Amino acid sequence: MTALLLSLPGDVLITILVNLDVEDLLCTLQASLENVLAKLYYDYIISFNTQTCRALYVFCASTDYIWHNIKIDYPLNLPHQVITNKHSAELRKHCVEGLRIDHNWRKNPPSLKALSRIDNGGIIEQMQYLPPKWLVSMSRVSTSLRPTCVLSIWDCNTSGDAKRIKHFSLEPHGLSKFSASLSKDEKHVLVVIFNGHAEILRVYHIPLQDSDYLADPDEYISSRIIKNDMAGSVFEADICGETVSCLIAQFRMGRPSYQVLFLDARSGKHLRVDVNVPPPFTKLQIRLFSDSFLLLSGVQSPQNLILRLYDASGFLQKLKNSANIHYDSGLGLGTPCAEYSFSAPGTIHQEYKLTTGNLSTAALIFPRGTNNRLVRFPVRSDDNGVTMSGPQSELRSQTFYRTPAHVDMSPEFIALGPCGQRAVWLERAWNEESDRTGFNLMKGAFSDQPGAISNVGSLIPTYVALPFEVETCQSIAFDEAMGRVFLGLYTGEIYVLNL
Repeated sequence: MTALLLSLPGDVLITILVNLDVEDLLCTLQASLENVLAKLYYDYIISFNTQTCRALYVFCASTDYIWHNIKIDYPLNLPHQVITNKHSAELRKHCVEGLRIDHNWRKNPPSLKALSRIDNGGIIEQMQYLPPKWLVSMSRVSTSLRPTCVLSIWDCNTSGDAKRIKHFSLEPHGLSKFSASLSKDEKHVLVVIFNGHAEILRVYHIPLQDSDYLADPDEYISSRIIKNDMAGSVFEADICGETVSCLIAQFRMGRPSYQVLFLDARSGKHLRVDVNVPPPFTKLQIRLFSDSFLLLSGVQSPQNLILRLYDASGFLQKLKNSANIHYDSGLGLGTPCAEYSFSAPGTIHQEYKLTTGNLSTAALIFPRGTNNRLVRFPVRSDDNGVTMSGPQSELRSQTFYRTPAHVDMSPEFIALGPCGQRAVWLERAWNEESDRTGFNLMKGAFSDQPGAISNVGSLIPTYVALPFEVETCQSIAFDEAMGRVFLGLYTGEIYVLNL
C-alpha cells in the first residue's frame, strides 16, 4: 500500500494527505515509522518496503504545505491560532500535544495532571489568559490608607511554574474592569482599563521585559479619555491589533442609548458612532475583526439571541485620517451586512458568553428550564484575517444537560475558549426540595462538526480533594489550547488546574 501511494504524482498524494484529518495523518506517520523500525529490527535494512515506508514518513512529516492546509479542528497553543508561519516539525509537535489534550477533555471527568498555586494577593476579581503563556489579573487590595486595584501580568509557562513579571497599582477601586491583548511581536501587552472614578477608559502599552514593579505606570499610558470629555459609561471593550472598540451606554429619562467608541491606542484618536438598539435589547457584547468588521450581539427578547455583523472600515478610515484627537461622527453604525437570530424555548439565564475564532463565532447560553446550548454562528476570520460569513441556514447548535425543574441553576464566571471548542464555568445550584445551595466546577468539550455530541460534566473527579473551597472562586481564566484552568479566589490565591 505504501509503494502504491508513493507511485502517485506528488500533487495527487498531497491532495490525499491534505484531506485527511489530523489524527489520521499522525497515524499514517506513526504506522510508517513503526514499519521502518520493525524492518530494521529484523535486519531487512535494504528492503524496498523499508525504503518506501521511510520515504512516506519523510514526505508526510517534512512537507510544510500539508501541515499548513490540513484541517485542524481543535485548539493549538499558538498566538492567534496562526499556523502558516510554522514549520511542519513544530506544527506536528503542537498537533500531537493538542490531540492528547482533546482526548482528555472529552472524558467525563477529565484526568487532572497537576495542580499548582500562585500567590497573587488581594481579592482576585478578574483574570484574562493570553496565549501562549500570559495571565493578566486584577485584584482588590485593602490597605491602611485606601483600597486600590493591582494589575499583574504572570508568565505561566507549561512547566507549572509562574512568575510575576509586571504589577502596578491603579486608582482607588470602583467598578473598574479591563480587557487585554498580546501584541503581534509578543513583546507587549495592551491593557484597557475602563469605568474608573475619573476616567472612562485608560490604555496601557506594557512591555514584557524590564523590571517587575512599575513605580510610575503612567509612563506606559498610550491614551486616556476622561469623563469630562465624554458622557456615558463603558461596559464592554474589545481589542484588535492597536484598535480598541467599546460599547458606551447613556441613560436619559430612564431609557438607554448606545454608542460604539473606536480608539487608536497609539495616537489616542477616537470617534463615536451611534448604535440603533431598539428596546428590549440587553446584554450587549462587541467584537472587532482585523479587517474592520464588527460583531454586535445581544438578547433582543427573553428568548432571542441576536448577532449582527457590520462593516466598520469607513469609520476606522475616518479615524485614521482625522486631524482631531476626538471625532464625533454624528453617524449611525448603519445597516448590518448580516444578521443572525437564535431562539431558545426558555428565558436566557443571566448571561451568555461570545467568542470569535478562525473556526466560527460561538455563544454559550443557559436558558432557564430547558437544555443549555452552544450556538455556532457562520462568521469567522480565516488565516489571512479575512472575515467570512454565511447564511442563517448555516447556524448550528449543540444541546447539553438540562437543569432539573426543582433546581435553580446559575452559571457564573463563564470562560469560553477563543476557538469555541471548550468552556469552563462555576455552577451555583439551589435545590428547592432540600433548600441547599451547591457549587460545582463544570467543563464542556464541543466540536464544530455537524451532529457532534457535547461532552459536558464536572471538571474535577469526585475523588480529588481540592485545597480550597469552590465557592471562594471569584474569577476564572482559561487556557483552551493547553487545557489549563486558572481559578482566582477570594483569598488572593490563583490555583492552576492542568488537565
